[in-house]
Amino acid sequence: MSEYEITQWRKRLERKGWLGLSRSSPPIDKLVEYHVVWQGWLISGRCVLGKEIKDDWWEPGTPQYLLSRKHGISDGVWRLAKDQQAEVGQVRRAWVLKNKRSGE
Repeated sequence: MSEYEITQWRKRLERKGWLGLSRSSPPIDKLVEYHVVWQGWLISGRCVLGKEIKDDWWEPGTPQYLLSRKHGISDGVWRLAKDQQAEVGQVRRAWVLKNKRSGE
């Protein structure tokens, strides 16, 4: 996946109301939803950064590491969760962006 394709993905989400991680950091006291491209993975989830384990700052792949430290991420977006009582968690998928026209 090229940097250009990742940037286009981020811009599409920003047009839908998401905030780019490079422009704005998520609050630590509210439930946020996020998508981050990190080491070939698309990592999505929900968390309250202030409720995460502080030592996770150094643990690769954790919400603290990805959203606060931002170490090694290609790009990412976040937004406040519409349901502040929603379940927290994280999902990791291989980063593959399909071409909508060709179906590749």
